Amino acid sequence: MPRSAHHVALIALALSPWLTTACGPDQRSGMGTDMNADLLAAAVRARISPASLEPHATAIVEHERLSGSAGENAAIDYVVETLEAAGVPVEVHTFETYVSDPVSASVSVPDGPAFSAITSSFSAPVRSLRAPLVDLGPLADLPPVEVGTGERIVLAGEGMDGAAGPVLPDVSGAIVLVDGQPRNLPVIVLDRLGAAGVIFANTEERVNDLIVTSTWGTPSLLNYHRLPDLPVAHVARSAGEQLRALLARGPLEVMLSAQTDTGWKELRLAIARIPGPEPDGPYVLFGGHIDGWYHAATDEGASNAAMLDLALAFHAERERLRRGLVVAWWPGHSNARYGGSTWFADHFFEELRERAVAHVNVDGIGQMGARVLAAATTASMAELARFAMQRGEDADIQPTRPERNSDQSFNGVGVPLLQLYRNRAEEDGGYWWWHTPEDTFDKIDFDILDRDTYLYAIALSALLGRELLPVDVVGQVETLGAAIAARSGAGGGRFDLSRASEAHAELLALAGRLQEALPGATGSAALDMALVDVLRPLHRILYVPLTPHHPDAGAVPGLLPGLAPTRILAEETPGSERYRLAMATLVRERNRLLEAIAESNRRAAALLASLG
Repeated sequence: MPRSAHHVALIALALSPWLTTACGPDQRSGMGTDMNADLLAAAVRARISPASLEPHATAIVEHERLSGSAGENAAIDYVVETLEAAGVPVEVHTFETYVSDPVSASVSVPDGPAFSAITSSFSAPVRSLRAPLVDLGPLADLPPVEVGTGERIVLAGEGMDGAAGPVLPDVSGAIVLVDGQPRNLPVIVLDRLGAAGVIFANTEERVNDLIVTSTWGTPSLLNYHRLPDLPVAHVARSAGEQLRALLARGPLEVMLSAQTDTGWKELRLAIARIPGPEPDGPYVLFGGHIDGWYHAATDEGASNAAMLDLALAFHAERERLRRGLVVAWWPGHSNARYGGSTWFADHFFEELRERAVAHVNVDGIGQMGARVLAAATTASMAELARFAMQRGEDADIQPTRPERNSDQSFNGVGVPLLQLYRNRAEEDGGYWWWHTPEDTFDKIDFDILDRDTYLYAIALSALLGRELLPVDVVGQVETLGAAIAARSGAGGGRFDLSRASEAHAELLALAGRLQEALPGATGSAALDMALVDVLRPLHRILYVPLTPHHPDAGAVPGLLPGLAPTRILAEETPGSERYRLAMATLVRERNRLLEAIAESNRRAAALLASLG
């Protein structure tokens, strides 16, 4: 049974020295406090410990959990059974998605040495490819590609008059040796250049299981063509060095094979739904992937244990919730490129648009020796991330913008995002066992996992327990202004964004008035969704290059990705074909930007008027 309010208050005051006993501004974060949310965080904290986390992690990590496997299903069964035993409402969805399991790879020199190798998810299969080896060196030496502005991702200068092509050796028909881990953009580049295959030589003496498609979730008719048709092998640093030594003696042929099991597979998605005061009211989406490579202890069985403990704790303290909590254990993260979260975004799009107020993602917590604190957030969540770190660790951080990874499948919906990190420092060896068979149970530090879980408890308690949804409208608008200025500067003054800057200034002034009015408002489900609706057009223009309803490529084009071609104007001669195509793209993207600002302005004005 839920504890009484008096009991919770006593626990909170006894166990949480940081607890603020009166509402008011937090002197370190600048974020106001809320007694209910603070008491909720303290009560949840009291229910979590290394001793409560370890049994969950043990039960999950004992299984190898490649998505769609028997091991993943066993881990999902454990999560579901544990939730049901505690009376937590839970549902399991079964669906098909497009998955690629690496099977095997080999690299050898005819009549010479053979090297241990693996392949990557979505590598094109080849039984035996024999071709000349061409060494391209580091990934940084590859030419840039245009991403984010269209489904045909092209090389800079490819097929355009007045533009120099990439200054690279001829790789047509060759197997290319590249330093670094397998990634999708190098595979796209080398495929465009006509390579027959690619060998990635790790810069460390290890290999990491990875994904080389730029599709996101199950491909559709709009992006199926982006699935790679280039075979990929991955070798350790020493193998790369030996191949280069052999190549230094003269022309060298190598043999490459790569086998993957790619196709449709049935996956299961477990979701706990802990309702707020209104069963169909706003909720916070809290998710992390349950699949992983091998036993996947820190990526991410430890996080799954934290999610389970937090779901149980918030359910036990549900009388204090002002918003609901939906907890999702995503399948298909590692070998379907975020297939589970994409499926949920596709099939619950309307629900997410009408009810989701934040997406809190968890990935890779509880690493032994981790001591570097950080956060990746949309601008509207940055202040909350700083608040959680200051309350939980007395640490000041500067959150960074989200990259394109970690089940960030909800940008099209326009949901604010928060993710907290505690990583290993490079001088401590970094996260060397990531995506390898070495990610075993002994890599979990349960004291660190306990502290990491507490950070999420603070952030979730603020989102679930505060009367006013803790989003920073002004911060989001300010970030938009900085992005407009940066894209304008990248174009060297050749593209006029002055109208966007003027419209932004009007919105910023309105956002300031709205933020000043909010402390006097009464919290409600309608106010929660109205705030997110103000942010939604800005979120989409800041993070979504194409349509909200079709996932973008798995690439990182930066803020205002639709305006990425501004840099082309600074690089190209006016009047060249590439310059003109970039200009046509930018004019249309400027219209999209102005429309987003106008819509956000309209929604903010309506909300301000409703607040009186």
